[in-house]
Amino acid sequence: MNILITGGSRGIGLAISRKLGAGGHRLLISGRDKHHLESAAALLPKDTLYLTADAGELSSINQLAEYAKEHTFSPDVLVLNAAAFYDASRSVIEPDVTELERILRVNLLANVALVKAFLPAIKAGSYPRIFFIGSTAALRSDSSFYAISKAALSNYAHGLREELKTFGVGVTLIHPGATFTERRVPGEGIAEDRFLASNDIAKIVETMLDLSPQAVVEEISIRPMLGDTY
Repeated sequence: MNILITGGSRGIGLAISRKLGAGGHRLLISGRDKHHLESAAALLPKDTLYLTADAGELSSINQLAEYAKEHTFSPDVLVLNAAAFYDASRSVIEPDVTELERILRVNLLANVALVKAFLPAIKAGSYPRIFFIGSTAALRSDSSFYAISKAALSNYAHGLREELKTFGVGVTLIHPGATFTERRVPGEGIAEDRFLASNDIAKIVETMLDLSPQAVVEEISIRPMLGDTY
């Protein structure tokens, strides 16, 4: 299958890219940092395509769609993982409203635009699936702009699932809890075994792609054994 993975150069996205690349799938990955993308591509199959693209910029999404077209890459599957965390403040009063605008642009609006750009290809795909990487923050009373953005993504994914099911397009929302990535640790003073491994999420995606065409996991959450660290 042809699989497009946003935020595919680090953390959860890279783990998914490596797992699916090893499974023989053809990949197109995107990320904001050219250096990280090149480093990731060196770990992936030689036919992996990659493009520097900022999910917060509509022009980058258009460029990604054009790049895929130029390289005759028609995705069967979208894995929409790119996300912004910004300020981890638990307050929804203190941060400036422009911060909410920025985080919604990356965590919600970019995903909406990506789905619109690639939906015709997905509908025509051999195993049409869309995966959203959400967060357990969306499932709690977590007073942060990040949680708000992930809750909005969750509602969008639910609506998309209902709208696309008659077309045979499966939509899955995965809510990871605290995960060991370059962004989270080291530096937080929390033991690595208190986090999920990025590969845990990659294994979930791989397993879901092995289901029969008439089956779809709509939503799943996964947390560290002792609970989240935030």
